[in-house]
Amino acid sequence: MIDIHCHILHGVDDGASSLEEALEMARMAAFSGVTEIAATPHFRGEREFLEERALQESRYQELKEALERWKIPIRLHQGAEVLCLPQTVELAEMGELPTLGDTNYVLTEFYFDESFDFMDEILEQIALNGYRPVVAHPERYASVQREPRKLHRWAREGYVLQLNKGSILGALGSRAEAAAHELLALGLAHLIASDAHSSYTRTPHMSEVQRWAEDACDPECAEILLRENPKRLLQGRGMFGES
Repeated sequence: MIDIHCHILHGVDDGASSLEEALEMARMAAFSGVTEIAATPHFRGEREFLEERALQESRYQELKEALERWKIPIRLHQGAEVLCLPQTVELAEMGELPTLGDTNYVLTEFYFDESFDFMDEILEQIALNGYRPVVAHPERYASVQREPRKLHRWAREGYVLQLNKGSILGALGSRAEAAAHELLALGLAHLIASDAHSSYTRTPHMSEVQRWAEDACDPECAEILLRENPKRLLQGRGMFGES
């Protein structure tokens, strides 16, 4: 499996608190069948927060070297989870949004009570500036929980929709669980990721959600959500049949 949303970098946000915990998260992920992880620390989408990228890049290199030293079989990719604000459009226009690996995919998030219209406008502006939005955990947004079918619009625009493992398994509340299951039933999910924050709660262990997807959908669907589409994304390819 390939996990494109994981707060595994140590000491940069509310994810891994130390290098030792980051390595434990990597071991846990590898044990559950994960082979690649995109490290996606929180990044507030405003100009003054660009300086945070230097620390995130330093911790990325430190973790990458430690994985090699301890022979933990995880391939690490650089990334970020961008909190979208009105000022985020300026960063998109500057070409300064952090992307997933060496692609033009941007992992985006919003405040959970944000309006659908605001999210729609920001995503449109990000796309107009040459990026491909990946919407993190849409099932957690109140406006999506009220009307999951609205995401047909985002799918038509080519936005990638990533569900959280915890939402699917009921660990993030009944509303997020119901919305995640409906989005899957509607064919409005392209990826499942861990959104892991630690080695003891919201972990990067993925085998349980893999089994759930194989049973609730089918093995081919699980393969697409957990391996094929994440691989295409990190190769800079499309989710919708395009190269």
